[in-house]
Amino acid sequence: MSQENKGFFKKFHDTINQGIDDVARNNFANLECNAKRASYLCSLPVIKSYDLSADVVKCQAGGEFPVKKDVVKAKQLKDEGNKAVQKGDWAKALEMYSQSMIFMPKTETEELSIVLANRSAALNHLLQYEDALADIQRCLSLGYPRHLQYKVYERKARSLLVLKRNQEAITAFQNTISALDAANKLDKEKRQKIATDAKLMLEILHKGLVLAGNPKDPEPLNKLAPKPKLPGKHNVKYPATSDAIEITKSDVKGRFAIASRDIEAGETLLVESPYGSALLNEYSRSHCQNCCIKCPIPVPCPKCPNVIFCSDNCLEIAQNSYHRYECQILPLIWKSGCSITCHIALRMITQNGKEYFSNISKDLETAITGPYKTEDYKNAYNLVSHEDIRSKQDLLHRTQMTIFLIKLLEISGYLEGKPKDTVDLSDIKSMSVDEKYNGDVGLFGALILKNLQVLQFNAHEVFEVQCPKPEVGKNIIKHTGTSVFLAGALFPTLALFNHSCDPSVARYFCGSKIVVRAVKNIKKGEEVSENYGPIFTTVPKETRQANLKNQYWFDCHCIPCQQNWPTYQDMTEDYIRFKCDSDKPCTNVVPVPYDCKEFMVQCGLCQQYTNVLKGLKSLQDTDMMYRIGRNAMDEGKYGDAMKKFIEVLKLYDTTLAPPYKSYYDCVQDLRHCILAMGNYSIV
Repeated sequence: MSQENKGFFKKFHDTINQGIDDVARNNFANLECNAKRASYLCSLPVIKSYDLSADVVKCQAGGEFPVKKDVVKAKQLKDEGNKAVQKGDWAKALEMYSQSMIFMPKTETEELSIVLANRSAALNHLLQYEDALADIQRCLSLGYPRHLQYKVYERKARSLLVLKRNQEAITAFQNTISALDAANKLDKEKRQKIATDAKLMLEILHKGLVLAGNPKDPEPLNKLAPKPKLPGKHNVKYPATSDAIEITKSDVKGRFAIASRDIEAGETLLVESPYGSALLNEYSRSHCQNCCIKCPIPVPCPKCPNVIFCSDNCLEIAQNSYHRYECQILPLIWKSGCSITCHIALRMITQNGKEYFSNISKDLETAITGPYKTEDYKNAYNLVSHEDIRSKQDLLHRTQMTIFLIKLLEISGYLEGKPKDTVDLSDIKSMSVDEKYNGDVGLFGALILKNLQVLQFNAHEVFEVQCPKPEVGKNIIKHTGTSVFLAGALFPTLALFNHSCDPSVARYFCGSKIVVRAVKNIKKGEEVSENYGPIFTTVPKETRQANLKNQYWFDCHCIPCQQNWPTYQDMTEDYIRFKCDSDKPCTNVVPVPYDCKEFMVQCGLCQQYTNVLKGLKSLQDTDMMYRIGRNAMDEGKYGDAMKKFIEVLKLYDTTLAPPYKSYYDCVQDLRHCILAMGNYSIV
C-alpha cells in the first residue's frame, strides 16, 4: 500500500522522532505525569513548525478535506434514481436517492425535499410504509413545493390505510384535497380524478369508523428493535450487571468477576452501553455512526457527506455531542491512518463538553464511591493502563498521537466551546496550539494520553453477523454467517471481567449495547471470565500465552493453561472424564477407559468409588437431545435450540469434567445461538 493510502501519521511520527535531540528526549523521559508530557512535547519547535497540509492533500484515502457537500453529485445520483424508477427497479431507486441525500447540501432544501419525496415513493412500492411516512414528514418540513404536495399527502393517506391508521388517513385525504388548490401545473381532468377518489375514500372511511364505533388508530409500529434489558435484579453497585455477578479484587488478578450464586447456561449477566465508541471508516456510509446498526434507509448528516444515522434520534444524539465537533475533522482522523482506538480516545472527550472535564479533573484520582456508572468518565479513567511499567519510547509515541488529537480539538472549536462551521488546510499548516489554550493542552493532553493507554487493554471490538440471504419462507440462518468487525468501544463494567482461555460467557451487540450471557453453568464463587482473543480449543498454549503477553502484558493462569489442556483436535477419545461423586468434597477427575468393564472405579485422590454405570445412564439421552438442538439451530429456531443445549450441558455437568469434544460442541453451538440474538445484516 502506498504512503498516500496508508495515512500521514507514520511520517509525522518519524519526522518528530528524528527532530528530537538527546536533550529533549532525556527531558521527556524525566517527566512524571501525562499532563507534563503533552505540554512539553507541544512546546517543541519541531512540533510547532510541522505542516500537515501537504501530507493531507497527498493522502487519497479517508474522504475529502476540507469537508463539503457536493450538489452536482447529489443531483446526478437523484437522476440515477429517477432512471431506476422508469425501469421499475425500486430497490435501486431507493439506494440512489439515499446516496443523493448524503451529498445534498442542507442549503438546497427544495432539492432535498424532492429527493425525500421520491424516496418515499420507492419505499411505498417496496411496502415499507412506516419509513415512507417518515420521509413524507421530512420532505414537508423542508418546504416541499406546494404545487406537488398533493402527491405526498395522497401517498401518506394510502400508506396509513395499509397500516389501518384510519383516523390519520382521513386527515391525509383532506390535506390531499386542499393541496390540489395549489397544483396549478396539474391537468384539470387528473386533478378532478384525484379529488373525486379522495372524497370517495373519505366517505368510505367515515362510514366505516361510525359502524366500528370510532375506534382509535393503532399505535405506529416501533421500527427500532427493543433495547436489551437485564432480567431480574441488578447488582446495586455495578448496575450494568445482574445480581449473579460480584466484582472482587486481589493483588494478583486486580478486579475481576465471580458468581454470587449458581448461574445457569444462557443466563444474561451484563447489558452495557459503551462509554465511548467509534465506527470504522469503511462502514461510515453503511452503518449508523451512533449505534452501529446497518442503515438501508439512512438519515444523513446535514453538514457532511461522511456519516449516516439510522434515525432522527441517533442524528440528534450525535449532533448534540461528539459529531458537532468531529463533523469537520473526520477525514483528518481517517487520513492519518491512526487506529480505531485513537478515534475512541478522542470520542471519549468530544462526547462531553469542555466544562464537564474541567469540573471533574481534580477528582479523577480519588477513590470511587457509589454505583459504578458506565457514563461516568472517572470509571473509564481508572481502568488498567500499566502507565508505571511503560517504556519511555511507548509514552513518547502515544504522546505524539495525543498532540495530533489535541490539534484536532483546537481546530474543531472544542477548546473554544463552539463548533466551527468550516475547517480547511490553513488550520493544519502548523501543529502549534494557540497559547491561550496552554492550560487545556495539559488537561486534555493528560486525558487523551490516559485514554490511549486504557484502551490498549480494555477496548472491545463491536461486530455484527453477516448472514446469507434466506430462502423464501425460511428463517434467516445466522450461525453460518461471518462475524465482521465494525467499530471499537469501551465498556467500563465489562472491562473488569478477566480473561480465560476457556471463557464462561459469550458477548453480542444490540445496536452499540453489549450483552453478555453465560455459555456454561457456573457455580457460586467461581470466576466469570470472558476471553481477550485466543481460546484453548483452537490455539495451543504456547501461542496463546505469547499473544496475551505481547498484547495485554500478563501471564495467563487459567485452568487450561495450568493443566495444559489439549486443543479440540487433540482431545483423546480413549477416556471418559468422570467427576468424582464421593460424598466428601473432591475436585478430582476419574478417567475411565471406554472399554472399562467395571461399574465402580476408585478415585486416586480421595479413595472413594464413583459409580460409572450410574453416570452413563444419566447421559444416555444427551445424544438425542443434542441432535434435536442441532436440527432446531439449522432451521434458525435459536430459542428452541438453546433450551436443548442448556439441558444437555446440565446433564454433562452432573457427571463429566471437561475437556472433551461433545461438551465443547454443545458450548460452541450454544454460543452460536446466543450470537444470533445480536446485530446482523443480510449479504
